[in-house]
Amino acid sequence: MRSILSIIAGVLVGVFGVFLVKMINLSLYPNPVDLNVSDPDLAVFVLIIIAHILGAFIAAFIASMVARTKRLNVGLLAGAILLSFSIWTSFSIGPPNVVSILDIVGTSLAVFLGAKMGASRIVG
Repeated sequence: MRSILSIIAGVLVGVFGVFLVKMINLSLYPNPVDLNVSDPDLAVFVLIIIAHILGAFIAAFIASMVARTKRLNVGLLAGAILLSFSIWTSFSIGPPNVVSILDIVGTSLAVFLGAKMGASRIVG
């Protein structure tokens, strides 16, 4: 039961982290009146990638820290949920292929690192 709750907590905190970074993105680069989605600024994509990486790392880290057993697996599962959101976003928005690849690879590495770091804590 605690593993399920830790996955839910990790995903919620991770989604909130993505939300915060995307709100910062919107404040730095507001949508113009004559929005042309086929040619956005590269900095917008960089901040979206950072949001996905940070959110996935936080989700995996929190889930693996809160779980009592199988911490690495729990963290990887929570991070994989956010990774699936990132993949869905990459295919639905349609950014350049390089951006999609960097997003998926970076988010995958962040999931692994977050789960590994959270699982390596000392249980007292």
